[in-house]
Amino acid sequence: MLSNEDIRALKRANPLADVASRRGLDLRRSGTSYVGRCPFHNDQGRPNLSICAARDPADDFFHCFRCGVGGDVIRFVRLLDQLSFREAITRLEGAPALASAQPRRATLPRSGSTPGWAAPERACLAAAVTLYQNALLDNGRALGYLDSRGIDRATIERCRLGYAAGDELRRYLAWRRLPIRAAFRLGLLKPGGRETFAGRIVVPELRAAQPIWLIGRTVGEPGGDTLKYLGLPGRGRKPLLGWESAIGQPCPVIVESVFDWLTLVSWGIAGLALLGTRVRPPVLRSLARFRHFYVALNSDQAGQDATALLVDTFGSRAVPIALPGVKDISELAPLPDGRERFLRVLTWPARAAA
Repeated sequence: MLSNEDIRALKRANPLADVASRRGLDLRRSGTSYVGRCPFHNDQGRPNLSICAARDPADDFFHCFRCGVGGDVIRFVRLLDQLSFREAITRLEGAPALASAQPRRATLPRSGSTPGWAAPERACLAAAVTLYQNALLDNGRALGYLDSRGIDRATIERCRLGYAAGDELRRYLAWRRLPIRAAFRLGLLKPGGRETFAGRIVVPELRAAQPIWLIGRTVGEPGGDTLKYLGLPGRGRKPLLGWESAIGQPCPVIVESVFDWLTLVSWGIAGLALLGTRVRPPVLRSLARFRHFYVALNSDQAGQDATALLVDTFGSRAVPIALPGVKDISELAPLPDGRERFLRVLTWPARAAA
């Protein structure tokens, strides 16, 4: 039987807002609380659920002003999954996966390039994504840039995009009582405490609703020696972006960059980003899981060379796409007929292979 202190330690390891976000709730920060739609009744109109983020996460609680339901993180999981107290404890002890609400996704085969982080690193990574998500919603410049690239609010929320202001992460991790050293090991913080992604839009790769890796892009075009894209520098190769949403699809679209992939997400098209044109053996092994896939890499020489490699490797299973008058898919995103123009150049693999 768990003692009261054991239970408080379990709650502290599972802040209520993080648990709710991982279970699909769309939360907005409001002071020291978060608000969202209550999952325990048909919550239409103004969101009625409030989650109070206490100074000690063990004291977090939720309350719905419409249906009156409330309690701590254990009660939240009990009600959401209709579990007993002991079952909810067991579920939280298995965090951060919390995947019973999405069993299909939790059992999907993973890309061979997935980094394997220990629990402290996973907790810091999830906290950073939460912080950056909230920071993006308060940053007009970053939101304006995303809008100019054709990325709408629904895509921002679905992909959990964020913005790193550059001076908040260390304090936030300390407030959450998470180990700062784990953030350094991840590469979220540099020597001296500087944030790796400072001033960048941050895009997480999600597996079982949990971030496993981050990549950041400058807001606008970089100057000097600044890199346009910067990946999480910790151990492990960069993963394929969008893996879980693509793996169950009959013919995903393989693209090159983050914004190509975000464009596909905004269009409701399954896609997977290579994050470059260097197609390494682990990437080929991952792509071998698909019966067919479209190849829509950039039209420059590097993109053409990578496309040729994929076609040589997979034959008719890889269906190359000639982009309609643009260098990459992301250039179509701001255009009112961009999606339609792209769909017109797709050729169904069954016909292409015939």
